[in-house]
Amino acid sequence: MKDRQTGEKIRGILKQSQLFWKLSDQQIDNLAVLVQELPFSIGDRVYRAGDSANYLYIVEKGKVSLEMEIRLGTRTRKQATIDVITPGQVFGWPALFPEKTAYTMSAIATEDTRLIALDGDKFQSLCDQDVAMCRYVMHELVNLVSDRLSHATKTLAHVLSVTSHDLRAPLATVISSLDVVLGGFVGKINSQQEELLVGSKQRINDLLNMIDNILDISHIEISEIDFKNILLSEVIESSLGDVQGMALQKKVALENHTAHDLPTIFGHPTRLRQVLTNLLSNSVKFTPIHGTVSVAAQEKEDTITISVTDTGIGIPPDELPRIFDDFYRGMMAEEASGAGIGLSVSKKIIEAHGGRIWAESPDQKTGLGTKVSFSLQKVAREKVDEGEPDAKEKAVIMVVDDDPQMLKVTSLLLESRGYTVLSARNGQEALDKLAGIIPDILVLDMLMPVMDGFEVLKKLSKRKNIHGKKISVIILSAVKEGNSRQRYELETSSPLPIDDYLEKPVSPPVLLQRVEKILQSNRKQKTT
Repeated sequence: MKDRQTGEKIRGILKQSQLFWKLSDQQIDNLAVLVQELPFSIGDRVYRAGDSANYLYIVEKGKVSLEMEIRLGTRTRKQATIDVITPGQVFGWPALFPEKTAYTMSAIATEDTRLIALDGDKFQSLCDQDVAMCRYVMHELVNLVSDRLSHATKTLAHVLSVTSHDLRAPLATVISSLDVVLGGFVGKINSQQEELLVGSKQRINDLLNMIDNILDISHIEISEIDFKNILLSEVIESSLGDVQGMALQKKVALENHTAHDLPTIFGHPTRLRQVLTNLLSNSVKFTPIHGTVSVAAQEKEDTITISVTDTGIGIPPDELPRIFDDFYRGMMAEEASGAGIGLSVSKKIIEAHGGRIWAESPDQKTGLGTKVSFSLQKVAREKVDEGEPDAKEKAVIMVVDDDPQMLKVTSLLLESRGYTVLSARNGQEALDKLAGIIPDILVLDMLMPVMDGFEVLKKLSKRKNIHGKKISVIILSAVKEGNSRQRYELETSSPLPIDDYLEKPVSPPVLLQRVEKILQSNRKQKTT
């Protein structure tokens, strides 16, 4: 009788848990035989970060704290509470993965607790028999892991940012004082004193850079309005200057192999400088005495790639895929300062520019060290005949979006490049305006009140080539491209009639590059 009551209780807990609530009664019964109840007293450790992930846990009663170790430099190590798991919630999700992985955090009972433990290996065997059950569980697991990681990052960022803000003011005062002494405003100093003071200032700048990265880890705030034309050569020179003191102190040579006439990029100069400074400081940090750190550039038709290469200790192959993760510090970085966030922040900044970043170790050309590269979109320059008006002034673009801020930002961005911009807040308003003027490009959101983008496209397909002029369409929407294409094809039995599709959020350089590419294509068609 007792075993029967226990079985019913376990099935009830499984059915009400975050992962298994969609399963049928039979599937719950199949899972119930794979679990066991485990008691833990307050302060007991369920597992440590790095332990082999054998069990998924569901809290039956009590609470469990998930903790992560934060390392700032070689000595400072703190345990930060990332989340508290309460009854009905699950943790230890790596145990459900087919590949044998390790727990990424430690789990500690914060009061007397009883857990339901599901054997990961037995779950995989059950998946082989019931693929539908496995698919349902993994779908819920993806949502759970995404929410948990987002919460963990925000929690860590909040804890660190409180301290970081208080550190900035006194450090800035110290740097100002050093500048006064180095400038000779309070008396002359000898060469040895100057060398020590320059080195001290560099270390403080390193610390300020680490603080900036800490504040940026949860969210990179880059407003589209702050994007402007910047000279990459100037950004590279400034970044090299940022690490010059560190390089001199370590006797590491800095080499700039980029041309002075690099293309102009539409981006955020301060943020791109932050990326390069992060990459350069990392390279100097892990390059031994008399080594070399260099910067090079390679241009392609639509992109430019900037690479930072060093002759340092390199990155082990098993760590290479994780170096852009938040707070990741590999074994080779144990003796180096830093919080393991510079590369993570750099990745967020580059992606906000519509680019990508990657690493190779060793460098394929030299067989030494590490090469970290990032690519950015080049915005095409319009070629116009002498004496003709600028082609951009002739281009008319209509932006249709029900989000007033998005509508404003997109319009300002396009206007900054010389286009004439019309705006509409829904599909019906757009069609009303299209009765009087035909733009060169329609930038269209998909989900809007009154009339959505799908209906606009249906109506335009019946009246395209009005007055002999084709309207090119770029979709700019939070709806996934595949979902939009599938819906339109189901409703019309026709492919989505568009020229390009961009998913929000989109970086300004990418939007401008796509707009100009379509305009160039349209002009070529007119001349042929």
